[in-house]
Amino acid sequence: MMRISSVAAALVIAIGWAFAPGSGSTSARASPSLVSTRSSVQTLYGFAGPPPRLYAVNPRTLRPERGRSAPTAGHAFGWSFSPDGDRLGAGSDVTAELRFYDLHRLRVLGDVELVKPSVRGLLFASTWASRSRVLAVVVSPGCCGLGDTIVSGVDADTRRVLWSRDLRSSLQAGAAYHGGFVLVVGPKFAIGPSRLLVVAPDGRVRTVRLDQIRSGWQRSGSRARFVAHQWNPGLAVDAASARAFVVQAGAPVAEIDLHRLSVRYHELSEPISLLGRLHDWLEPKAEAKAMQGPQRQAIWLGDGRLAVTGVDSEASVDARGQEQETDTPAGLKLIDTRNWSVRTLDRTTSSAVYSSGVLFGFGTSWDSRTSTMSGSGLTGYDAGGHELYHRYGDQPISRVEPVPRGVLVGGNQGSSVFRHEEVLQPRTGRVVGHAGFDIELISSDQPFWF
Repeated sequence: MMRISSVAAALVIAIGWAFAPGSGSTSARASPSLVSTRSSVQTLYGFAGPPPRLYAVNPRTLRPERGRSAPTAGHAFGWSFSPDGDRLGAGSDVTAELRFYDLHRLRVLGDVELVKPSVRGLLFASTWASRSRVLAVVVSPGCCGLGDTIVSGVDADTRRVLWSRDLRSSLQAGAAYHGGFVLVVGPKFAIGPSRLLVVAPDGRVRTVRLDQIRSGWQRSGSRARFVAHQWNPGLAVDAASARAFVVQAGAPVAEIDLHRLSVRYHELSEPISLLGRLHDWLEPKAEAKAMQGPQRQAIWLGDGRLAVTGVDSEASVDARGQEQETDTPAGLKLIDTRNWSVRTLDRTTSSAVYSSGVLFGFGTSWDSRTSTMSGSGLTGYDAGGHELYHRYGDQPISRVEPVPRGVLVGGNQGSSVFRHEEVLQPRTGRVVGHAGFDIELISSDQPFWF
């Protein structure tokens, strides 16, 4: 769900790791995307502090080179690399500025204001259309898909805004696509039908309505005690076939042809789950300051397969008048888009990551009534949904991120990998390293946080 925790996850709170004895090298935490392959000899960078700075990272030891760094001044969000790897663009979470860094000299080239100085905004994502054209997505007032979504095109050489498009919608999901973006947007401060937008590098915006996919945010109740209803769909893009897939709880899967912008809806033989108290988002039973609604995540696996997972959150007020929230995993489903059959792989998964041909299912469940966090451990599947291994029992695993030689696994308090993360070999699940606090690598573009 797009919460404050999503923003915090992108802050420069760095985590590194060292390989187990005998492996002969050390490493650090990578960004959620796969490690970049821009060149055969990879140059790495990372955020470390305090105070937070952008550092060059030794490619052998994967430790920051203390003599090569540049100040971030809060520009540590929605980063992306130029095609030649010479420059980095990264944004602010308050002023919605885009800062450009010279990566060879490790110095700041300059900042670009994407919105008016009086407007607060968070740079959510960016992508390079060419060596001199960057597209950036800003959410204003600056958190969690609320308010306006603004997309701008920037000339990286002159650091000038070439065009800006106010989409007048709330951002719900997104992905980079052919130098631009595919975005799913919903109403502002309401829940209703969604739209899918294709934003081209020249600022051209094409749109199609997704009447059967509901999304958005709204609140009910008083200022001191309210329910925040938030519906976030999942988006997956298959660039090879120019198709996008949008999934939402209790709805058919929307398949969009990105060339024609035509939509087809597919009912599944086993529908994607929906909150049992669906009607409560319309008429909440009580006023509370808690989150309620479904969130879905979609991952394109290739070969016609789509993985879907997520969380269902319910808000209530107990007999003492205290706000309560319960987060329930939606499970992990594998959809075959060739015949639209669906198979449930696990019913306790709430998050998934696909890396090195392995689908990792994991997650956590929160119950504020008992202040307990539970989980389902970590399960590795091949692209066909066949289980490869299960680790960590029913511990609350919260993070699986690709790193140069495997995946870094972390968990919430109560797990064996809380503040002591482990590196696994993806295919076997074998532990090849352990974690320590050091640096956050940024070796590839930061994806949308949904």
